[in-house]
Amino acid sequence: MEVRRISDALKVRARHQRDEVAHDDTRRVLTFAEWDREADEIGGGLAAAGLTPGDRVFLAISNDRAVEHAIAVFAVFRAGGIVCPINTRLSPREITDYAALCEPRFALTDAPELLADIALDGCWHVDSPPRDLAQLPDQTTLDATADAEILGTSGTTGKIKGVVVSHPDLVKDVTGLNLDRSRSTLHALPFSGSGGNLGVLMLPARGGATTFTQPKFDPKGFLDLVREKQPDLVYLVPSMLRLLLDHPDVADYDFAGVKYLMTGTAPLPHDSVVRALTLWPNVRMRNSYGMSEGGIGIATTSREQILKPGCVGRMPDHMQLRDENGKIITARNVSGEIYGYQNHSRRYWNDPEATAASFREGWTKTGDLGFVDDDGDLIMSGRSKELIIRGGYNITPLEIESVLHEHPAVHSAAVVGIDHDVLGEDVAAAVTLRPDTEATDTDLADWCKQHLADNKVPRTIIILAELPHNPNGKVLKRELKPLLEAAAKARKRAA
Repeated sequence: MEVRRISDALKVRARHQRDEVAHDDTRRVLTFAEWDREADEIGGGLAAAGLTPGDRVFLAISNDRAVEHAIAVFAVFRAGGIVCPINTRLSPREITDYAALCEPRFALTDAPELLADIALDGCWHVDSPPRDLAQLPDQTTLDATADAEILGTSGTTGKIKGVVVSHPDLVKDVTGLNLDRSRSTLHALPFSGSGGNLGVLMLPARGGATTFTQPKFDPKGFLDLVREKQPDLVYLVPSMLRLLLDHPDVADYDFAGVKYLMTGTAPLPHDSVVRALTLWPNVRMRNSYGMSEGGIGIATTSREQILKPGCVGRMPDHMQLRDENGKIITARNVSGEIYGYQNHSRRYWNDPEATAASFREGWTKTGDLGFVDDDGDLIMSGRSKELIIRGGYNITPLEIESVLHEHPAVHSAAVVGIDHDVLGEDVAAAVTLRPDTEATDTDLADWCKQHLADNKVPRTIIILAELPHNPNGKVLKRELKPLLEAAAKARKRAA
């Protein structure tokens, strides 16, 4: 069978790996054959309800129903529709805004109350989706170049946008269709985000792997699943990894059988790398870098690379560094903005202005900063939008965050630029502490003075119970800025 669309790859898997497990969300186990059959039945049901190729289908499905989410994605593909996954942890306003952008006709959900105010031609609970195998479209008639998904992304700074992913984009990573068995991955990422959706949800169809999903991340439960499921690969965002490493029972889990520990989606604190490699010396640790907008795909491949703070792997041919004027940087150890190239360029849904600003002749402007070291490795140094300009000097928050993470009492840290009457911007930080540890803002400032130039030391530091995160685990610095500015003003009044 020719694989024209990603949903065709599942059809082939169902023939070769019929009774092998594709998805397991601890509540339900789904074989490749069951996934294929249910995608056909529900895809036909959607077509019978009136879905036509190009119609958008809202998938507001939590990871409590990860198996049903995987089925729903491929059912929409089989019907010819465009998948619009949305995280059920978003606010009603955010969900309404995303619906206004995508204009979905139908929805599948396990939280129908979230969609009560959205006008839809059909909305079904994932427990009772429409089924009509007889109405399934002939798959060979569906456009192999069509849009497949619209992924919501707002990063950590602003209004939600929709990144359009095409079927050719999804098919390009399909490998080993003639293999009987591949690896398995354990994760706790939401299936609505890029890493969860394009990564681990698609992994079984792309490479024949089994995806184990923990519906809601819990450190002890995750460690138990590692022991129970014996996955080949464990995927953790950096904040999850830190919670795992801080768990009092973590030393009781040897990760026997785990070959790889993969991280990504956010900066990786260096002390987390050292602690993980010390705790699990048998595991190959990898740090990856990617983005919903595409054009970026890179990861470390050696112990030497992962032990370099900020390293995400050798700089590949499909990525470039450019200066503020767009000129390509070829010199080593010179910082610039990262660009990535892809053959199947993405775009923002119904937003030509944002598309023109970020996607140019196949190249994606990332907004991330980095440099290539003497070994040819790419070292991340922060976000261009987060760059702090204090008294005319450029300061990257990542450098300061790395120092704070090395303090024995600090669990997590986020550095933000705040307004300053004289300097333009000043450096401020919010941190959380490890359980059963103590530290004051003065202690943390003194620590920074020992490891940083004076102009990089945060003048304002606040200690919080937790940092605000978006559903994909990234710190929402826009929510921290008013807190830090208020703390700076209070400190100034008290001086």
